[in-house]
Amino acid sequence: MKYMLFAINAILTFQFAQAQSSDVNKAHQASSTGVKSVEDMLIQIEHDWGNALLQADAAAWSRYLGDDWVLTYSDGTLVTKPMALADLKEGALRVESFQLDDVKVRVYGDTAVVTGQITEKSKFRDKDTSGVRRFTDVFVKRDGHWQAVASHESDVSAPK
Repeated sequence: MKYMLFAINAILTFQFAQAQSSDVNKAHQASSTGVKSVEDMLIQIEHDWGNALLQADAAAWSRYLGDDWVLTYSDGTLVTKPMALADLKEGALRVESFQLDDVKVRVYGDTAVVTGQITEKSKFRDKDTSGVRRFTDVFVKRDGHWQAVASHESDVSAPK
């Protein structure tokens, strides 16, 4: 009986070790081939999305958004992709600088939620819209590409 338990334990230990080794090899292959994790990819998209705004590059900016994307501000204002694209093309929105902080990514299959804080210097129709905001972006993987389908921003209040 002891030998039977020993044999089962040895087989399970061997299988566990093989699985661990396989996971390590996959991780090493991914890092050595430059393949990014989904989390890294989405954080990069957030940065690229902001850089497209900095450069007022409407075509690049548009690629990161699904056609059904909508932004909700804390006051309830809704902005659709066509509305935001028109503002960007006509120069109504000008972003001079931005910084992302505290970015967190949670992935649920082909859906992901990205949260964080953005500090930006910006103007909308010559009105200063600079500030610090918390954001939530919902991404969906479509045809092999991640696109934002919903966003929310809330101003961060100054400490009292």
